[in-house]
Amino acid sequence: MTTPASRLPPEPEISFDDRGLILGDAFHDSYFSRDNGLEETRIVFLKGCGLPEAWRSQSHFTVAELGFGTGLNVLATWDLWRNTRQPGQILHFITTEAFLMAADHAAKAHAHWPELADLSGQLLARWPVRAFGNQRIWFEDDGFCLTILVGPALPSLQAMDFKADAWFLDGFAPSRNAEMWSPELLQEVARLCAPGARLATYSVAGAVRRGLEACGFTVSRQPGFGSKRQRLEAVWPGKRENAPAKPASVLIIGGGIAGAAVSFAFARRGVRVELLDGDPCGQSKASHNPAALVMPRLDRGDTREARFFRAAYLCATSLYAGVGREMFAQTQVQELPGDDRDRMRLGDLGQNPPLPPELLGRIDNCGLLHRTGGLVYPDLLLPRLSQNAIRHPVTAAALHYQSGQWQALNEAGDIVAEAEVCVIASGTQLERFVKLDTELEGRAGQISLAQIDGALPETAVAGGPYAATFHTQLLFGATFDPWDLSRSDKPGVLASGHQQNRDSLSSIAPELSARINLATAFGRSSVRVAAKDRLPIAGAALPKASQEGPGFFVLGALGSRGFTTAHWLAEHVASLACGEPSPLERDVSVAVSPKRFEERRHRGQTPRQP
Repeated sequence: MTTPASRLPPEPEISFDDRGLILGDAFHDSYFSRDNGLEETRIVFLKGCGLPEAWRSQSHFTVAELGFGTGLNVLATWDLWRNTRQPGQILHFITTEAFLMAADHAAKAHAHWPELADLSGQLLARWPVRAFGNQRIWFEDDGFCLTILVGPALPSLQAMDFKADAWFLDGFAPSRNAEMWSPELLQEVARLCAPGARLATYSVAGAVRRGLEACGFTVSRQPGFGSKRQRLEAVWPGKRENAPAKPASVLIIGGGIAGAAVSFAFARRGVRVELLDGDPCGQSKASHNPAALVMPRLDRGDTREARFFRAAYLCATSLYAGVGREMFAQTQVQELPGDDRDRMRLGDLGQNPPLPPELLGRIDNCGLLHRTGGLVYPDLLLPRLSQNAIRHPVTAAALHYQSGQWQALNEAGDIVAEAEVCVIASGTQLERFVKLDTELEGRAGQISLAQIDGALPETAVAGGPYAATFHTQLLFGATFDPWDLSRSDKPGVLASGHQQNRDSLSSIAPELSARINLATAFGRSSVRVAAKDRLPIAGAALPKASQEGPGFFVLGALGSRGFTTAHWLAEHVASLACGEPSPLERDVSVAVSPKRFEERRHRGQTPRQP
């Protein structure tokens, strides 16, 4: 386990001159041209990469950038895209930033260009969180998707596998920030180029030009902007090809949080969604408890698991913040220790936090306060996420692939729905359709609701067990007992389960546990599915032998964290299916891949516990 000196990215050293121009004090340089930053972006980067002509005929297009800074290049590109975009087109803008500035500093910088005020306001309202890792922000109305890699540029890019159609190199001047122009970083830029990609930069430094040429770019000098006499344009070898058309339709099997999240991810791309849900009233699905707790799993080390769970939490809470209080109550969550080991872990995370203060606080030196955590209400949220889907309240008995379409059949053998792509998100029934070289584990989870003596807590509490106010009662739980997935019956609600839930809660909140009146308790039981390595399963998969065909994906084995992890994974699955850049780092993508079990078996490895 490696632990960084600080788990938070450094803040930039910023000042403003007498003209209101933003300066990067650590690099003794301005963030953009003193002549006119917006016009510099339009001439150096947009014109330099042949935009908008290069994206006119593309179903999707990817721009990548070194140096997010104030976000000015994002705004200028977005503005051009919005004015030239064809219906259904998607633009991905991927950018790196080691020193993420605060939104108020960016707002002051943006104020120089009132013509961008509308887009600036939208970006500032969704400003990235100062936390290491990847974040993705969608602006669906414009088909514009921003992915920001927060951290040093070189390792951030080394972790990724996208292909960019255009590159903006916009770090501080090479003489002041050599790391942003190093041969190693330029090699990563080259690796991440699509054939025929174009690159632009304001810098004509000899080391930059020679470095690009050494990577294989064809480089030319062009007239510069303002006080800069020249700029560089470069072309990566190969012929630019049209991006493959995204699928027109997707068939999703399963209507829990996994299926709903996948439905939402495809619908925002304009893909028609056919959703089969054999449990439309939520009688058995684990995703249909009265409420679900949303909080991060924070690790002390800088592992792929730590990065995955942190990014998933930021993705989920960003989405939930926009759906309304009736669907998500941001109650905050107190994470409390159950033993000395927990106390040490939480104390360390409190002293050296991986999330900024507006998201994470300390409680009495032995606990954490997750300020953006809270409760989601599945009975309202799931229909909202899948509101654009064509719903079929039936269970898929079989799947067939024929004439380029996945077909879902009912028990009578009739075709219920069909689509180009299929995603299995069927919880306990994953192995019915998906070839997995492992056995999934079932866990019976019982939640409890009961009256308590005295006042209900204002914030949720968690630490293995959890408890939160649900209307006039306390919701607490949950059991996590082994369950054979081959069983046809469902787990029952037991008095012993209520007792077990209260006893577990006493380990982190003994005073609250002691006030529970078990005589009033009732509850709900359902089955959760987990893989043996406790990581979800998401990505391209192999169907059962009798159902073979392309465009087959899976999202499942979410365990007890589905409402926190499903959206990040759904974005990954939809990106893969549509041929777009995934937001996941390569090692995280491998860690959640459905094919990981077979690959480990061939290497003779056993799953590691995250």
